[in-house]
Amino acid sequence: MSERDPDRLADELKREGDELERRSGELQGRIEEVGEDWGRKRADQSIPGAPAPEGSEDDAQDEQDESSSPGPEAPPPDAGPSEAATAAEGAAGPPSDAGDESD
Repeated sequence: MSERDPDRLADELKREGDELERRSGELQGRIEEVGEDWGRKRADQSIPGAPAPEGSEDDAQDEQDESSSPGPEAPPPDAGPSEAATAAEGAAGPPSDAGDESD
């Protein structure tokens, strides 16, 4: 038989397809397990970092807080720098001790 034997190729492809299907099923099972675990963690208030499930009272309060907070606004382009703006580095001259190198 040659390497291009259709029956041999068909058998090989069938085996590969079966293997991929098996692995896909395993992966789907693992995804479901992780999803259930994450759901349990989100529902448990003692687990830090797991956000509350969608639609909970905490989400509604967060959305209300976010909507009542004003958004940041940029100053008008012709406003210039604010009073808090500092001069660029070196604009004030060298440090006062830069010239004191006499020993």
